[in-house]
Amino acid sequence: MMTTKIRIALADDHTLIREGFKSLLGKNENFTLVGEADNGKDLVALVDEFLPDIVLLDISMPQMNGLQAMEQISKQHPFIKLIILTMHEEREYILQALKSGASGYLLKNIERLELERAITTVYEGGKYFSPAITNILAEVVIRQEPGETPELTPREKEVLNLVAKGNSTKQIADILKISIRTVESHRMNMLKRLKVNNTAELVKKSVELKLLD
Repeated sequence: MMTTKIRIALADDHTLIREGFKSLLGKNENFTLVGEADNGKDLVALVDEFLPDIVLLDISMPQMNGLQAMEQISKQHPFIKLIILTMHEEREYILQALKSGASGYLLKNIERLELERAITTVYEGGKYFSPAITNILAEVVIRQEPGETPELTPREKEVLNLVAKGNSTKQIADILKISIRTVESHRMNMLKRLKVNNTAELVKKSVELKLLD
C-alpha cells in the first residue's frame, strides 16, 4: 500500500466522461483528485495552482486543446506527468502527444484496472500506452528506416508551407489561430526532425524532400 496518495488533475470537455472517470479514480484509495477542468486554458491554471503529480487530459477541448495545454504544462512544470485520455487513435495525434511531453496515451474505453496500472506506472517514471496505441507506435518504428523522408503532422505541414511563403511567426499564428509559442514549437520540432539549423535550411531541405504543397 502506498503511503502517499497520487494527486491527479482531470480535464475533459464532456461532463459525463469526467464524472465517469472521477468515479473510477475514486475507487482507488491511493488516488486523490485535486481538480478538474473542461478546457485547456482552465487546466493550465488548475495545474499552476495545485501542482498535481499526474494530469489526465483529452486532446479535443475548447479554448486551448490538450496538445497545446500539454506543451505549456511541460515547459512550466516538467516534473508533472501527463497522460492523454482520448478517443483519437490516429498516428499524427499520438506522435504529437509524445512530442508535447505525454508519458502515457490511453483510449477512453480503458478498463479501471488498466487505468490504475497506467497511472501508477507513469507516476513511478515509466511510460504506458493502450495496446492499440502500442501497435501503432511499433508500426512507426518499423517504417522509420534510415534515410527515409521524415513525416510531418498536418499542422506542421501547414506551418511549413506558411514559413516557405515568407510569413512571420506572428502572421502564421494569426492565420492558423494558434499561439506564437505553438508556432515556435512546431518550427523547432521540424528543425530537429529535418536536422537543420535555421529557417533557410528548413525551407531548402523541405523543397529537396518535396515536403511542400
